[in-house]
Amino acid sequence: MGNNLKNELAVGKSKIGAGAGRSHSYTNILPYVLVLPAVMAILLLYLYPFLASFWKSFISKEGVLSLANYEKTLRLYRYDILFTMGVTALSTFIATVLSILVAVYLRLSTGWLANSIGILYRLPIFLPFVVIAQMMRSFLAPHGILNLFLAKLGLINIENPLQLFNWIGLTFGFVWKQAPFMILIILGGFQMIDNSYIEAAKSVGAKLPQIITKVLIPMNKPTILIAVTLVFCSLVGCFSFPYMLIGGKAPVTITVDIAHRVNYFGDYGVANALGVFSYILVSLLAIYYVRSMMKKGLYD
Repeated sequence: MGNNLKNELAVGKSKIGAGAGRSHSYTNILPYVLVLPAVMAILLLYLYPFLASFWKSFISKEGVLSLANYEKTLRLYRYDILFTMGVTALSTFIATVLSILVAVYLRLSTGWLANSIGILYRLPIFLPFVVIAQMMRSFLAPHGILNLFLAKLGLINIENPLQLFNWIGLTFGFVWKQAPFMILIILGGFQMIDNSYIEAAKSVGAKLPQIITKVLIPMNKPTILIAVTLVFCSLVGCFSFPYMLIGGKAPVTITVDIAHRVNYFGDYGVANALGVFSYILVSLLAIYYVRSMMKKGLYD
């Protein structure tokens, strides 16, 4: 009788242990099952096209491995590559400076003016680049709104208006579009800084410039750099605005060159090589962005 009871208890324990093992095994597998669709989407929609584009950039028209596409790219479009880098870096720098100044004002100020600016600055965020391009064509045209306004003030001769369908107009449009997005990100970081740090700086005699450079910006540096990364990468890949504003003029951005090679020549090899140069432009900032996110635990 006692032996039978012991045997039944042993069998029950083994069944319970087996059930617990199965439950524990299921719990271990479940996170991988949940993340599998996202990983597959990244592999199919991002990694595979990137690797295919990179590989085909080394395939010549004869179907052999060579650097012919890169030689042709550098011969025809080296100035466009430098133009893209310069305009993107300049636009990102100006947008960053303006965004920090506006974000500081909104963080430290109250009242109807700050509230109004806090509402109005968000509007360009919701406008696509194609709409921005059409607006800038009307605003920056030789006889557009800006030149007519300056002529009314007597600052220019309307018969010899400012020519802004170039890197100047492109930079102006990029800043007008992307600065509000940067303000939104940077202001969010400033608002996370406790007022006690600002009050402590004031108590030891710190002026506003010192509060900005010694307290707000250092404590918000990761957020600022992430905003810079997002804006820089988006500007490198922007097509509609440079295409509509500059068109077929030279120099122009890489994205317009890519569309030109594909649409008019069917030259995917050179187009892929141009794409590789754009990958290089954004790779360092993209790597920094991913590392910053991992340090914050967003990818853990």
